[in-house]
Amino acid sequence: MAKKILAAMLVLTMCAGLAGCGKVSDNKDSGSVKEKSTAAADTNTTNDENIQAADSKTDDGSMTVSTKLNRDNIFFEYISSDCKDVPTNDELITFVESAAEQYHAIQTNDKEKIRQTIAFDKIIDPFCDFVLNTDIAAFYLGYDDCDHSLKDSILFSYGWLLPEDSDSEETYYYNADDNASADEYKKKITHSVDNMNIDELVDTYWKYWKDLVPLGELSDDTVISINLLNFERDGDDMFIDFYMTIFNGNDKFEFNGVRAWYIDGNVGVRIALPEHSDNEYAGMTVDEIEKKIKENDAIFHSSGIAKRMYDIMTEYCADQEVSGEDLKQKLDSDFPMCTSSAGLDLAGDEPKAEGDKYVYNEMHEYGYPDGKASISGYDKDLDFIEKAGYTSTDGVTGYYPTEE
Repeated sequence: MAKKILAAMLVLTMCAGLAGCGKVSDNKDSGSVKEKSTAAADTNTTNDENIQAADSKTDDGSMTVSTKLNRDNIFFEYISSDCKDVPTNDELITFVESAAEQYHAIQTNDKEKIRQTIAFDKIIDPFCDFVLNTDIAAFYLGYDDCDHSLKDSILFSYGWLLPEDSDSEETYYYNADDNASADEYKKKITHSVDNMNIDELVDTYWKYWKDLVPLGELSDDTVISINLLNFERDGDDMFIDFYMTIFNGNDKFEFNGVRAWYIDGNVGVRIALPEHSDNEYAGMTVDEIEKKIKENDAIFHSSGIAKRMYDIMTEYCADQEVSGEDLKQKLDSDFPMCTSSAGLDLAGDEPKAEGDKYVYNEMHEYGYPDGKASISGYDKDLDFIEKAGYTSTDGVTGYYPTEE
């Protein structure tokens, strides 16, 4: 039971905490993101071995379902600023297909296919090497420090898939016994992997599988957006941590957690169950979807800063000992620039009016030295402004509260 609780905690850590190891690039990194995205799009002639692994699908633990995805319909929505390399679209197809196959296996409760897509049996040697040469307890305690490689993180997380028996508990938590040889340890792990309880795994990691919606047949019309959190190469081997959204017909599936590896021609993957919703971009081309997403992201970013502006106004008004018409008049007198049609230029000189000056200094303090801040309207019921606004240097305006 204790291990199951820890495993559940690890799932949350994997899907949320690890994403923080390489924070998604913001506006100031957009140049490098664009450069990396373009590089990936222009280098889709990856080595023949990798392409063959993606196209030659067998029942030995490699992928078994061909989805016929179009490499030109995959694009990077975000790339972590920590990524020194990015996979090509051909390589991405390998991982996307594996994740889709595992989702289908979970959704249909195909235990053997779940086992094959996890493919623990294909990485027993590197897993044992990792455990035998690592202080697992210290590694676990330092899991959020992100000083270790993605390869080690993925191998570490695979240990939580081992069955709950005395052998696997002892060997994984405390490494192999000092008197045990590497071969003996490998035999124990092999035994544990062979006896992996898929029902228990599903109950722990994919508890709500019965509520899943069929993914449908993926085709060359399917569009995939990638949020790349981490990616590493080790020779011909690859390790990846990413989010993805599959736009398939009228359906949208947001996978907020996919971790996968490619070792010696084999692929293994572990997914967090995606959120399903209607595809608001149905009927659009990949270029139209990418453009719309970027526009929405820019508005979302500006709206988030507008929320900060709204909070600043809340703090300012809370310090004022006036209300009603007196407060309305004070807003007009203290915020001549914020209430103007042009707004308060945060990159300009410090304003003189008390309220404008307060906003200017607070926005700078929070790390917003440019763009324009504004406030508008007066809500009599709230005895407060109707909304705050922020316009980025790119001319994208967002408001808070957001307009429905």
